[in-house]
Amino acid sequence: MRPLMFFIYCMAFLLTDTVLAIPDSLRFATTFSSVARQLNSISLGNCSLKNIYLPLNDTKKRLPTPSPGLNLKFIALGRGAQNYTCTSSNALREHSEEDKPVAVGAVATLFDASCIASTSLNLLHELPAVIGRAPLGPVALITEFLGEITNSPSLILGEHYFNAAGEPTFNLTMGGLDAWIISKKNAAVTAPARVARNACPEKGRDVAWLKLDKKQGEDVKEVYRVVTFQGSAPSTCAGQKERFQVDYAAEYWFYG
Repeated sequence: MRPLMFFIYCMAFLLTDTVLAIPDSLRFATTFSSVARQLNSISLGNCSLKNIYLPLNDTKKRLPTPSPGLNLKFIALGRGAQNYTCTSSNALREHSEEDKPVAVGAVATLFDASCIASTSLNLLHELPAVIGRAPLGPVALITEFLGEITNSPSLILGEHYFNAAGEPTFNLTMGGLDAWIISKKNAAVTAPARVARNACPEKGRDVAWLKLDKKQGEDVKEVYRVVTFQGSAPSTCAGQKERFQVDYAAEYWFYG
């Protein structure tokens, strides 16, 4: 099956899922149409990441640039959930408007997007919104879709999670690489306001863009989380469980 036709099949399936609200579905469909047009006009082949640069100018305050001497090694699309906790401030243990969610980590599957990035950065930057609006269930469909596009036998590059010490960890060995990193935050900036298709800015919904530095690891020294989609906690714990998750997607750029 041609990659574009497979993509259309997968996205049409996802659009019928009742998890997606109608406004989000319409926005998803519009984004999908743009992605489909780009896929139809490109031919993937060379996956070199030379002369591929981070979109650091997209935020009002810029993240620091990669350290001198480092090279871009991999680009991944992350799809998963941000984890939060809520602790009640009253004896009845009922969450109030004053109680605020606390971030306690994240978990995500990392899909290899290097070939897409080497062909079209515009297409890459559209994909977090596409896979971010898809329910977590059809991960296998997303994997097969990306495999069809990139002609790659292994599209799951690895996984992202927080270890027992609460440190952001990226394990890329699932994709056959000898690469992993336990990281610490170097810098964070507010995600740029995403302009919806109705021209209304959607502020505060996307998790921050980050630069992470190596604490321990192999073959990776710095990681950037950019072009984020959703994942932010609600402003208050009112009506929330003690532990809850918020779906998100993002690009992860690995330097070593």
